[in-house]
Amino acid sequence: MIKRKQKRFNWILTIALLILSLFFLFPVIWMLANSFKPDAAITADMNSFRAFVLPPLNGSFFENYISVLTNTSFLRYMCNTLLYAAVLIVLGVIVNGLAGYALAKIKFPFRERWLMIIMLLMIVPMETIITIHFLIVAKLGLLNTIIGYILPMIVNPFNIFLFRQVFISLPDDVYEAAQLDHCSAIKYFFTMVLPMSKSVVATVSVFTFLNVWNDYLWPSLVFTSGKLLTAQIGLNAITSNDNTTTGQTLAVITMITIPVIIIYSFFSKQIVQGVMSTGSKEG
Repeated sequence: MIKRKQKRFNWILTIALLILSLFFLFPVIWMLANSFKPDAAITADMNSFRAFVLPPLNGSFFENYISVLTNTSFLRYMCNTLLYAAVLIVLGVIVNGLAGYALAKIKFPFRERWLMIIMLLMIVPMETIITIHFLIVAKLGLLNTIIGYILPMIVNPFNIFLFRQVFISLPDDVYEAAQLDHCSAIKYFFTMVLPMSKSVVATVSVFTFLNVWNDYLWPSLVFTSGKLLTAQIGLNAITSNDNTTTGQTLAVITMITIPVIIIYSFFSKQIVQGVMSTGSKEG
């Protein structure tokens, strides 16, 4: 009897949450539906339920998207951003992972103080140190280069802390057994540690992708060449153009939003596991 009541309550709760989620999805549904419409149809449907309904599938269905992709460089901006994100994910996992492993498993002088410094850096907003990053990159002559954009973004105190919290729980006897097989510390990290920590690797990868995908301030300072610009700068350039229609604006915003939704949908479970595992460790 109790189990039946529990199942009934779970069903009611699930239905209620699904209905509630629709209220949060309304803006996304409206944006997606109207991104396929001409401006006249958007204005005509604004005050009716048709604003959330896709237009009929005809020859002009994808006109807004085709216009944006053919008349602007937005596709190039998206490809640039994906490239930067891929490079930063690989470098970020390696660099921050090695730093987190050192803080978790390697004894060296002032290790706890270094950990404290990293934790303090987590509360420092990016806007307060971005001027220093810009001056250093400018002094190195790396402005308007991919290296100048990527270099300051590789090390992330929050990602180091995430890795450290997961690595601290790894059993030491596994490393001792690997040493008996003449496995070096670097080889052990890449062949054993990272595979055993897939959840935090996925979490860091998704966070890195979202940071790069949504970043506007830093690339706008570093890049001046149109060939290197990112998606967010392209979005601002296109939407601020007086010749851009409302439908085209919604099409661009949709192309910016959909990848984020897809990435989070695929890796939401790993993100939750990674954050929960980092919060449950001590030391």
